[in-house]
Amino acid sequence: MNLKHLSAEIHHQSQTIEDVFMNFSMEFPQLLGSGKSSTLDTLLETLQSLEDENNRSTRTETSYFTNYEDKYADLFANLNQKIQNLSQINTDISHIKDDSEEMELIALNAMVVSIKSGDKGRAFSKITENLQQLSSSMIALSARLSNEESSLINNVNNLKELFQEITTCQKNISSISSSEMSRISHCITRSSNPLQEMKQLSQSVYPQIQAAMEGLQLQDIIKQAFDHVIMCFDQFADEDSVDNSEEKLDTIAFNISLSSIAQGVLTDIGSHLKEASDIFSQKWEVVENILNQTEELRSSYVHNFSHSSSSSGELSIVAQLESATEGFQELLKNFSQFQGIQKKVVTVCRNIIDRAHGMYDVFASLRPVISRLQHVRILQQIEVSKNDAVMAVKDLVTDMDNLIMDSSNALDTMQVTIETFIAEISEMISIFTQTMADDNAKMTEVRTEKVAFFNAMQPIQERIYSLMQHFTVYPPEFRHQCDHVNEMLGQLQAIQMDFNRMKGQLSDEVQRLSDKKQQFMQTMSLHNYEIKDDRFKELIRKFTITAHKEVAGKIGGFEVESGSAPGDITFF
Repeated sequence: MNLKHLSAEIHHQSQTIEDVFMNFSMEFPQLLGSGKSSTLDTLLETLQSLEDENNRSTRTETSYFTNYEDKYADLFANLNQKIQNLSQINTDISHIKDDSEEMELIALNAMVVSIKSGDKGRAFSKITENLQQLSSSMIALSARLSNEESSLINNVNNLKELFQEITTCQKNISSISSSEMSRISHCITRSSNPLQEMKQLSQSVYPQIQAAMEGLQLQDIIKQAFDHVIMCFDQFADEDSVDNSEEKLDTIAFNISLSSIAQGVLTDIGSHLKEASDIFSQKWEVVENILNQTEELRSSYVHNFSHSSSSSGELSIVAQLESATEGFQELLKNFSQFQGIQKKVVTVCRNIIDRAHGMYDVFASLRPVISRLQHVRILQQIEVSKNDAVMAVKDLVTDMDNLIMDSSNALDTMQVTIETFIAEISEMISIFTQTMADDNAKMTEVRTEKVAFFNAMQPIQERIYSLMQHFTVYPPEFRHQCDHVNEMLGQLQAIQMDFNRMKGQLSDEVQRLSDKKQQFMQTMSLHNYEIKDDRFKELIRKFTITAHKEVAGKIGGFEVESGSAPGDITFF
């Protein structure tokens, strides 16, 4: 190995190290700049958008379904009171019907007496016949009134049942919606928490990469040191180019000194290379550990959340969202059922009003009959008072008078009850109808929001499914860049080994020159020799690292300025 060949190797080694550091200086910033473009971030953002939509949808329904079970409590109480009022009407109707039947029976008995009286009872018979017809009309109208009342009670009971169905339907809607929203929220929380932990771990790699960049600070010092070595090698003189033994000895001694300086600088380079390599390796080992842990979490996450777990019974993210969609179909059925019940309620409310007015119409027909009965009763009393032939029915006439008066009083009571009922039930149903209209509008709003939410969830499901199929924590190029860094670390370690080899070769060359110098000195009978060539001072003026100047000064036998920081230019 000659110095010329060794110089070429050092030139090459310097360029290789410069290229490695250049690659490090390019890769590290790229790695630091790739922190927010992974599938993990996209999946987290997608889940968060789903959670936001879910919360927004839930807020509207929560405000609507709060205390919905108590909403119709007063209405139920009022309806029960109205049914009790109707039971009083029923009592009055029964009273009138009983009186009418008894009047008809009395009229028949009076008819028998009048027939037995012959011609003398003919006028009374005619009056009694009218009485019987009016009693029959009373019975028929009472029956109609009773039928109207029964129909009204049936409609009121139907309304109560419909209220119960509405409440049940609202309860079902609230329960299903709450269940599915909770399912989605649970799915998001269960899916997001491991992602957050994974992201926190994955983000911890960037400070370590930043710390690994500290090794780049030695790049300039190493480059300057290599420049110094190369300058030394460029100054080597060719000992074979001189014939004079003394000049040849001086050339050999000069080359030995240059080699010694180069050895000292190479030692310095080796120290800096090891320091940089240690920084890179130690920090990058932490980086690799984080990457390995992150990959384990990623693989575990894909396994746990991409497929349904038979051991825990937990469904995958996509399966849970699909299950929520199926629940939404059931929710839509209940919305439709709610609207169907509302239509029935409108019909029943109309029937209640119609039946109440129907009762009043029958009542209006009863009043003239009572008036005619009272008129007939007066005629009957007059006939009994002047006709001895029918004197026997005087007591029956008195009973008839009492029954008519009793029916009239019952009719008066019924009139007040019916008029009050009509007024109150009309007002109550009007309020209820408005409440139902408001509920329907609100329910329509809830339904619209639910439909919009689940329509929006469909593409989100597809996006989540796609993300889970290609789930990564870091961007695709990140791993490739890390592999490149690993290659450069291996290259740097190989350079260190080769560097030590070159130091050894230089030492061998110094030893060869020293042996040759000793031979010349023996031939020339010299015990000591000082170099006459004064090029050292000019050489070290070009050094930019103080420590290298000090080494050169000691070897050359002259003093240099000391104390300046490495890398600073100093002069003698």
